[in-house]
Amino acid sequence: MEGPTGVYEYARQAGSPRVYWQTHETNAVAMQLYDKVVERSGFFVYRKTT
Repeated sequence: MEGPTGVYEYARQAGSPRVYWQTHETNAVAMQLYDKVVERSGFFVYRKTT
């Protein structure tokens, strides 16, 4: 499996209809990579630890 595109092939072979990428908002390096290979969904995730 080579880079992010290898993940797509792995997911396809496993029968997964989609791949999700998640990173912290401060991880600019990862975000630059993801912006090159995927489309942002426009959603933010909020959570509260109990």
